[in-house]
Amino acid sequence: MSKKKHHEKKHHEHQNHDEQKNENQVDVEALLKENEELKAKLDEALRAYAKCENDKKILQKETDAQIEYAYEKFAKDMLPVIDSLELAIAHSSDIEDKAEAFDKLLEGVELTLKKLLDTFKNHGIEQVSHDEFNPEIHQAIQQVQSEEHEDGQIVDIYQKGYTLKGRVIRPSMVTINKR
Repeated sequence: MSKKKHHEKKHHEHQNHDEQKNENQVDVEALLKENEELKAKLDEALRAYAKCENDKKILQKETDAQIEYAYEKFAKDMLPVIDSLELAIAHSSDIEDKAEAFDKLLEGVELTLKKLLDTFKNHGIEQVSHDEFNPEIHQAIQQVQSEEHEDGQIVDIYQKGYTLKGRVIRPSMVTINKR
């Protein structure tokens, strides 16, 4: 091989080597830039995750506090009922005529019961209706035979049932007619 060809070949190899070196350098720079972008995105994702975890903890604390004080309004609304009962007891001894004392006490108890039922209603607690027997809201504890009632009809109520916002919290205990 001539010197000229050998020199051209060396020059060409050297040029290819330089080009490859430039390409590798460009690839490394691109990879470094991409790596920095990925690090930034990872950091952003970790910060978002940490924020979500903090928000979750704050929300849990607020929820716990709301649950803890959920009955506060109900309790405040019940205080006048307690006041009425305490007044009835305190004033019953002031009346000398026992028949009059009994009548006044009974009147006070009736008014207090009305106040209590109104408070319950304001909080979504209502008495179960007793129009017809319904096994979802009534518990038949006894069956009797009565010509005055239809078969399966409620004859007597032993204990009233209650619902809380439509959900049974205690069924009524009833006697039903069985012919």
